[in-house]
Amino acid sequence: MKKRLTLLDSGWLTMETPETPMHVGGLMLYALPDNAPENYMQDMLAWLRDAKEVARPFNRKLHARLPMNLDAGWVDDHDIDMEYHVRHAALPKPGRIRELLSLISRVHAQRLDRNHPLWECYLIEGIEGNRFALYVKIHHSLVDGVAAMRILQSRLAMSADQKLPPPWSAEWEDIEREQTGKVKSAKRKAPSVGESVKALGNVAVNLAKLATTSKDSNVKSIYKAPPTVLNKRVHQARRFVAQSWSLSRLKAVAKQYDATLNDVVLAMCGGALREYLLGHSVLPAHSLVANVPVSVRSADQVDEGGNAISAVQVTLGTRIRSASVRIKAIQESMASAKQRLGDMSKVEIDTHTIMTNMPLLAGQVSGLDGRIPVLFNVVVSNVPGPREARFLNGAELLANYPASLIWHGYAMNITVQSYQDNLDFGIIACRESAPKVQRMLDYLENALLELEQEAEKPVRQDKTQTVSAQ
Repeated sequence: MKKRLTLLDSGWLTMETPETPMHVGGLMLYALPDNAPENYMQDMLAWLRDAKEVARPFNRKLHARLPMNLDAGWVDDHDIDMEYHVRHAALPKPGRIRELLSLISRVHAQRLDRNHPLWECYLIEGIEGNRFALYVKIHHSLVDGVAAMRILQSRLAMSADQKLPPPWSAEWEDIEREQTGKVKSAKRKAPSVGESVKALGNVAVNLAKLATTSKDSNVKSIYKAPPTVLNKRVHQARRFVAQSWSLSRLKAVAKQYDATLNDVVLAMCGGALREYLLGHSVLPAHSLVANVPVSVRSADQVDEGGNAISAVQVTLGTRIRSASVRIKAIQESMASAKQRLGDMSKVEIDTHTIMTNMPLLAGQVSGLDGRIPVLFNVVVSNVPGPREARFLNGAELLANYPASLIWHGYAMNITVQSYQDNLDFGIIACRESAPKVQRMLDYLENALLELEQEAEKPVRQDKTQTVSAQ
């Protein structure tokens, strides 16, 4: 039986081109067990492929016949070739992280084949320091990034000795049913015509009010972003860079500024992008705007697939020289965005998501994005992860670096994943439209240092460093 795609899910398929593959991914770095035998990686590959039946969403195959995926739906594939989906790669010696990231950059740039379920896994060995990696990518129409991470993390073991089936095995459906005692949630009631019309009116009024704010205001919405070198057409080649920062360190900074952890992440990104654009002599007069995804998925929707996300627009304070003033501007901007979303009903959130994403979809399909005013400048996403160690068939997970997607007009994406006492940053960018993106890692560290150094200083406010909304 075919399950029809929602408008948002089918949008990810419609926007896909050879230059803009619409999948999300994750690079998971593991430590080889101390007592690993010589055939450990061979056995690991066999174990990952050992799934007699495959669970949702990994068994779902696209079925569409009409143009623009107007009749697109998912059907269960009962004859999955696991050797196709689970692949093996090895780095040449000495197997540096640089070569690993270069490999991920190439693989992440390749589109998924729609003749198969839209996911792939790469087992990568030969990494220095007695390590190996697992890189998994899955189409955004099949599942959003938050749900993908939750699925994969929930199917990792809590100890090296715990024996579990591979993450995509259908055995997990029985395991999770026994653990939670829950059955699939009932189908949610669709809103009435009256509710939809009311929601459309309320959202339109709110967006119209936001449209009257100036570009210097910290209160942001779509079309409040300045043009930058990051907002050009993108090419097929990608560059992926990644690094970890101490979660305790960022929490200490958050405490000093009475801020959230996400505020600190956004302040780091704002400071880094300011330095990046200054280095290219192209820093705009107005602050960059980040599109920040927000999960609206409930706990019982994790395995349902599809997308359950909205997004808010937040200033990154790139026109502000002081790190301490910049984070205050970000706090104000995020608080305003959270309040607007918090005041909405579920129907209004869905309507808001569609209304603010339709211009993006139209721009991508028409080929105008990258040539017309942008909705925002960059995506910055923060995905929560487990605080306890996780294991894959006896190997300890060391880090989990997210690799997201970019579009025409939006050449850089910064995604952060927490794990144990670290925040793992993954930055994906177009090699040509966002050159030398590896420098962002140094700039992120510089931005964090500035926040730490200015924490004890009084916040200075003047015409060039205002934090108040207009």
